[in-house]
Amino acid sequence: MIEAKCVYHDRAELGEGVLWSESLQRLYWIDILGERVCRFDPKSGKNEAMQVGQAVGTVAETKSGELLLGLKDGVYQFNFETGEGVKLCDPMAGDPLNRLNDGKAGPDGRFYVGCEGPENQQCFYRVERNGSDFSVLKKSVTCSNGLAWSGDSKTMYYIDSPERVVWAYDFDIDTGSIRNERVVVDVRGSQAVPDGMTIDAEGMLWVAFWDGGCVRRFDPQTGKALLQVDLPVSKVTSCAFGGEDLDTLYISTASVGFEESDWDREPLAGGVFSCKPGVSGVASYQFG
Repeated sequence: MIEAKCVYHDRAELGEGVLWSESLQRLYWIDILGERVCRFDPKSGKNEAMQVGQAVGTVAETKSGELLLGLKDGVYQFNFETGEGVKLCDPMAGDPLNRLNDGKAGPDGRFYVGCEGPENQQCFYRVERNGSDFSVLKKSVTCSNGLAWSGDSKTMYYIDSPERVVWAYDFDIDTGSIRNERVVVDVRGSQAVPDGMTIDAEGMLWVAFWDGGCVRRFDPQTGKALLQVDLPVSKVTSCAFGGEDLDTLYISTASVGFEESDWDREPLAGGVFSCKPGVSGVASYQFG
């Protein structure tokens, strides 16, 4: 067991989407309901924030040095320095009951993002490198969350949180298509809900657990849990490797629905945490 420590104290209502920028040596993270994208410098402890005016579900870097955001009403490209953004597409076609949730740039430079909304009525999408064309990869989704790819880019891992499993798919890097769905991690007996996910250099999956107070490392070949990182908060949302050697695991958390008694129990909820788990991660992909 490893314990993570709070590296940035922030009462984020729904902290999410940690993403390490290798070029900047900074950590991007979002507060979905706070409608902000943040950039944290671990060396100085400084945290910068950009308000985007609507719920933001995910953040990715583009090859042009800007940010790709999944917002309430579509996919946008933003400049963090100026705060200016342009809408690229809206896979949900303006449906007010849905919003884009977790997503990542893939090894093929495309953007993969899903929705959260009414049960079994959401989709998981692939956005092409031109930013305007998109396709549905999976239907009947409820709360699209964690994503990761194997080191050889031949397998994609995916979480729809209420299902309480991690799926694996054969991934075609040329077309961005997926097939051969199978379960590789099954936690359906747990009260905790799998949320965000990342992968390490050894091919093991790291899954954040909402209402579980932890991140667990799984072997996708056996489905077994190998390691657990504990946090002093219950709502753990996402994780990503960062730092100069990609050997620091950064973790986001939430405080949504908290009352005063909850703050007494979990004063660090909504903060950003980190630990050194003894293994390195892999660099995040960029869109474009």
